[in-house]
Amino acid sequence: MAKKVILSVAAHGDDAEFLAGGTLAKLVDEGHDLFLLIATDNDRGSYRLSAAELKAIARPEAEAAGKVLGTKGVFLLGYRDGDLSDVPPTTLRGQIMYYIRKLRANVIFSWDPFAPFENHPDHRAIALATLDASSFSSLPLFHPEQLAEGLSPQRVSEWYWYSKAHWETNLRVDTSAIIERKIQALYAYNCQMVLTIDDLLGEARSMGVDESRLAGIDAENFEPLIDLGVRANDAKAGAELGCDYAESFRYQTTVLPEIFQS
Repeated sequence: MAKKVILSVAAHGDDAEFLAGGTLAKLVDEGHDLFLLIATDNDRGSYRLSAAELKAIARPEAEAAGKVLGTKGVFLLGYRDGDLSDVPPTTLRGQIMYYIRKLRANVIFSWDPFAPFENHPDHRAIALATLDASSFSSLPLFHPEQLAEGLSPQRVSEWYWYSKAHWETNLRVDTSAIIERKIQALYAYNCQMVLTIDDLLGEARSMGVDESRLAGIDAENFEPLIDLGVRANDAKAGAELGCDYAESFRYQTTVLPEIFQS
């Protein structure tokens, strides 16, 4: 089996871990190389910390999560959280293409550029830019300045688009044996996990849930609820596949083996 070079392109730290952490860790265990590219520094993702505090921990948390997954490298572009759609599309496309070419990536994980009902502008922006970058990275006339720096065109042949809403899901990956590692990678994003619980509590209160039902939920002690939530979500996909836990994707490939076989 030929070694693959996988580039996960996410808008925020924890995007990839929530939606594909088990699959990424599984591919690493199979001998493939994994790199994480994160576009924003998460400087608005908290009810408790300042933007400066969030920026300071963005890289350490991402690198800690990457270590759990077994990545070969973690890269951050440093854009402001929530403002990714303000970045010129060709600029963002070029930055992603740079890492595809530099790392010689041939497999991409990212948000689905065509998934409906995606409410986060950063997710929409990174999805389209990743699609464009990975579609054109093999063409030398796109961003020729990168070739002048010593890089060379690189063809991407596989895409794993996150199927968060199970839109057009055509691949489910059994992650039953590795879900503990996925959860541990998520725990590395301390500020993001606290935010997740704070958001859940805020939504519950806005819906009029009785405070007595929320008693004892402490966002600073996020592990039990994150564990419960991840397992419940991945168990739904697992049930479709006939296993305990799974992750869902809209999978694409440019390779058509049947043509060559025929």
